[in-house]
Amino acid sequence: MNFTAKEEYGVRAALDLALHKNDAPIQIREVAVRQNIPEQFLEQLLATLRRAGIVQSTRGAAGGYRLARSPDRIAVGEIIRALSGPIVPLERLGEGRNQAGDYESHRVIQELWQRVRKSIEAVLDRTTLQDLIDLKLQEDVSASYQMYI
Repeated sequence: MNFTAKEEYGVRAALDLALHKNDAPIQIREVAVRQNIPEQFLEQLLATLRRAGIVQSTRGAAGGYRLARSPDRIAVGEIIRALSGPIVPLERLGEGRNQAGDYESHRVIQELWQRVRKSIEAVLDRTTLQDLIDLKLQEDVSASYQMYI
């Protein structure tokens, strides 16, 4: 399964807001530069995340975006579903199709895809933005201890 640029950029943008949170909203331009995301595309992503209740926006000269909840209460799976819908497309899983007369192997493969979907959803739904922040901080500490010759 591949994640789209939309999903990748959406998670990166939400993580950027979590990493740079403070009292003032963060302007799209700042996130776009730090994450190397086209600003117009980022505007669309953040608007979608706002409608989903993941981020909040403030208008005006001092406006921008911030997370709507604390990073430990926003799962990566929630972000991906807000941007793209179900984690694994339903048609891939054969839902809604008449399976009468399907070959036994087809039903077994469909069961496999169901298990894959459930596993991916479980990881994404258990992983919060705070988990990603913690991972980044661990990487930053590890990188600072590396010796360069």
